[in-house]
Amino acid sequence: MPRPTTTRAALLLVLVTVLPTAVAAAPTAFPPGQYELTWQTVMPHLDEMRQQSSTATRCLDGTPDALFPVLAQPALRGCALQPVAEAPAGRWRLACQSERVATGSARIESRATQMRGDLAIKMGGKNMTFTQHTEAVRRGNCSAGR
Repeated sequence: MPRPTTTRAALLLVLVTVLPTAVAAAPTAFPPGQYELTWQTVMPHLDEMRQQSSTATRCLDGTPDALFPVLAQPALRGCALQPVAEAPAGRWRLACQSERVATGSARIESRATQMRGDLAIKMGGKNMTFTQHTEAVRRGNCSAGR
C-alpha cells in the first residue's frame, strides 16, 4: 500500500504537469465580456445571403471560436480555432477532429473595445465554401448567470 506522502507527491506532480496544458488549451483572442456581435455568412454565387446579417448581444469568453457563431453549428462540432505559430498575431487555423469535416482559417483584428474577424471554411469532401464576417463591440462585463 502506497504511503500518503508518496500519493500526495504523485498527485501534485500530475497537477503541475497537466494543469498548465489544460489552461493553455483555450487561447484567447480578445478580452472576455458582453459584446454586441454582428455577423454575415457569405456563400459564393448566393447574392441574397450577402444582404442578410444578424446582430445579438452575447457574453463571449474571449476564445476565437466565440467570435464566429457558425462554429456552434452541429456540422462543425469537434472543430476549433488554433493559433498559427508561424503567422502574425491574429491568424488562426480551423482544426477539426477529422479533416473530412472541414478545413479553414480565420483572421481576427482586435482593438481596445472592438473586434473584427473573417472565417473562411471549406466543408470536407464537398465543394462547399463559405465565409463568415463578424464585428463585435464590447458593452461591458458579463452579468451573473449569462
